[in-house]
Amino acid sequence: MNTDVLSTRQVATLLGVGEATVKRWADAGEIDCFRTPGGHRKFRLRDITTFVQRRQFQAAGPLPGSLPQGADEPGEEAIRHFQASALRGDAAALVAQLAALRLRGHPLALLFDEVAAPALHRVGEKWSQARLSAAEEHVASQAVIDAVARAQPLAEPPGEPVRPDRGTAVVAAMAGEQHDIAARMAACLLRAQGFEVLAPLAQTPARDLADLILRARASLVALSSTVNAEVSEQVGMAVAAAQQTGGRVLVGGTAMRKAQLPAEARLLQSLRELDAESQSAGRRRARA
Repeated sequence: MNTDVLSTRQVATLLGVGEATVKRWADAGEIDCFRTPGGHRKFRLRDITTFVQRRQFQAAGPLPGSLPQGADEPGEEAIRHFQASALRGDAAALVAQLAALRLRGHPLALLFDEVAAPALHRVGEKWSQARLSAAEEHVASQAVIDAVARAQPLAEPPGEPVRPDRGTAVVAAMAGEQHDIAARMAACLLRAQGFEVLAPLAQTPARDLADLILRARASLVALSSTVNAEVSEQVGMAVAAAQQTGGRVLVGGTAMRKAQLPAEARLLQSLRELDAESQSAGRRRARA
């Protein structure tokens, strides 16, 4: 069983309420907590999940947290549940599901890859087939954006240990890209790795992006594109800027896989790869 420990601030972020509300719930015994020798409240993730289920922050019915026998990753039930919650615009249900699955030991990067991304892909397919309106697609996308922002504590190390200063990461979706949810997920994971994240996100002009990389002296640049395969020149400008700062450029997304990319840009296939690569980048920078 996972024993991640969260602070009052992290619980407030996760539940979308103020810290005073979390303290009031804890003092009233609605959320189990314990206190450190210094008197600070700490919360176990399993107790937060129990509270969420009891207070019905999520949709009615049990959360799909268990795995099929022999499976290493969340399955079809989890994807369907996530998709249904997104289409209802229920960010709280999405957060509750991520927390329940995280409690069972799954890294947040895996949950983004194996639950959130497939669910969003299905929503996009329904929209492209005119089975959803643009408004419904926007509601689902915004719910996931809200959930990703609130899920930041689920990516952070247990107990808020002192994290290394790995410098600045710049995260963006390329010019012409309408969707920046993958970039937001990447930003969430990189913050948890100890990067200060600058995230201009969607439709970032190539020259503006290169200028930002230089000004921030970025140690890592993460770029995504799902619809525009004509990104070679844009990625090249980012690579040229990152070479001046000693940074690395990591790219992902379906359109990036079709593009002619500079050799210096590393193409990743998943957010799990980004998580691993960012750890490696941080260690190399720390030794430099």
